[in-house]
Amino acid sequence: MTSTVLRKEESTLGGSSQFAQCKTSERLDQAFPSVRIAPLFYEFLGRYNDWRQAKLQVMIGSILVLCLGLFALIMPWFLPKVGVWISLVIFILFFFALRYYIVVNERASHLYINVYVLHHHLIGKLEVGFCDHHEPCHCVEDFRGYVLKNYKISFESGSIR
Repeated sequence: MTSTVLRKEESTLGGSSQFAQCKTSERLDQAFPSVRIAPLFYEFLGRYNDWRQAKLQVMIGSILVLCLGLFALIMPWFLPKVGVWISLVIFILFFFALRYYIVVNERASHLYINVYVLHHHLIGKLEVGFCDHHEPCHCVEDFRGYVLKNYKISFESGSIR
């Protein structure tokens, strides 16, 4: 179980600024040696999952738009008598699918920007070091390995997939 002791100390300069010093005695989750990085990582993970779902919706929308567009163009050749009317109905569906695709694509682009900024922020924290240890440790490598193994997200390069 995680037992975190928070000790608030007042600064001798102004008397109004306070800071919390976290000391962790025993922890269940060995992936987060610092309590400061866990909320940032979980925020990143939530946005990352939203972005992945939005990417899937964009792919489904693009396939739907492509198929409806092709059916609207090809249908009059296969059914010469009623194909024009069916083609008009399919074209109306194509219009709605195209609107859906544009909305989902904008959302996915917006989420990608959010995920990229959070990813960059986490990489910066990892480069600086984020643990509460004062002696040399392997917390950063352990955290990167944990995230790569469990979530298949790499913090080694500047790009995300």
